[in-house]
Amino acid sequence: MKRIYQEVLQGHLAKLRQMAFLMGPRQVGKTTVSHETAVLWPHHFYFNWDNPVEKLLFLEGPKAIAAQAGLEELSQEKPLLIFDEIHKFGKWKQFLKGFFDVYEKKSKIIVIGSARLNVYKKGGDSLMGRYFYYRIHPLSVAEIATTSLIKEEIRSSPSKISNEDWEALLEFGGFPEPYIQRNQEFSRRWQSIRKDQLFREDIRDATRIQELAQLELLADLLRHQAASAMDYQSLSKK
Repeated sequence: MKRIYQEVLQGHLAKLRQMAFLMGPRQVGKTTVSHETAVLWPHHFYFNWDNPVEKLLFLEGPKAIAAQAGLEELSQEKPLLIFDEIHKFGKWKQFLKGFFDVYEKKSKIIVIGSARLNVYKKGGDSLMGRYFYYRIHPLSVAEIATTSLIKEEIRSSPSKISNEDWEALLEFGGFPEPYIQRNQEFSRRWQSIRKDQLFREDIRDATRIQELAQLELLADLLRHQAASAMDYQSLSKK
């Protein structure tokens, strides 16, 4: 499924020297969009921190990644490098700063992540001037209608989506996989896994919260109280 963000990334890579930071919630399609964009690139390389072999390359430093991508060799085309889940690396900002400063003129870079990658702005930003960030959102009516960018802020000639697409968006939400599958059983299993990953991985990695079970219970209570009057005193006693 083509996303509007493919055009955004293509425009960035064609015009800007900075790294493209691609952020967004888990399972929103960041990696898929990056791969679909990379297919159009003459040479591209994908490095994932969760891959044990590639993790060793990150730990060895920028030169190891550069050697793997052939950046030390003479080439007329800049290869595209995709770094996925690098925010799990404790020294990821230092790594990217060092890599970009040395290999900026020899490569194009996309950095994918969520959780800590979206928290870096709270502290001192050692990467200032070296990146632009883009946030991927779940599917909306506008993106389902067209995946082309528009120049005006408000669309002058709105498009219509089919009743089937509208019903699927209402029932399964805007995350790509459940929306495309349009299957109740798949959607329930997908939501259960995503919820577990959110609380057991993302929140654990990005915060110091230890009572994850209680936080998960609070999330369930808030979900059931949606569109109702919020009773904070009652929630505090749960």
